Amino acid sequence: MNTYLNLSDEDLMEKYKQGDNMAFNTIYARHETRVYTYVSKRLFDKDLINEVFQNIFLKLHKQKARYLKKFLFVKFLYTICRSELLDFLKKKKLDTQPFYENVFLDKNGKQDSTQSIELNKESSLSKKEQKALDLRYYSEKDFIEISKALGVSNVNVRKIISRGLKKLKIKYSGGYND
Repeated sequence: MNTYLNLSDEDLMEKYKQGDNMAFNTIYARHETRVYTYVSKRLFDKDLINEVFQNIFLKLHKQKARYLKKFLFVKFLYTICRSELLDFLKKKKLDTQPFYENVFLDKNGKQDSTQSIELNKESSLSKKEQKALDLRYYSEKDFIEISKALGVSNVNVRKIISRGLKKLKIKYSGGYND
């Protein structure tokens, strides 16, 4: 193992690509603390930190064949760290319960779809937001149809709807904003 300690990260990765698991053990020992610190500065739940940390080294294993020795190993590793962290955060965001303006929870936490929002009475929404939300969710129009109706671009329609939903989410979830 002493011979491994003298090798550069790049040489260790070449050995690891050829199936030398001791090379991986040395890489892991060299970088585990820094990778863990990197993740723990961005996440605060210990279980989530450990999950992302493990995923980083799993991804390193899966991506080892893509590593090219002409590039610094540290850049390769931190690209994986950043990618895995962003993927995790996106996944976490997508796994949350979306807010729809015609779905509410009653006082027992059960879904109550008998209520709906009268968008034209929502003073926090601009007229464009009211119209866009109405067309999207009550008239079930697609973004292209809404952009034509409002006279704005397709991208702008998405922003208008997103802003409107965010305002409603804050109002109807007691001020919570994720």
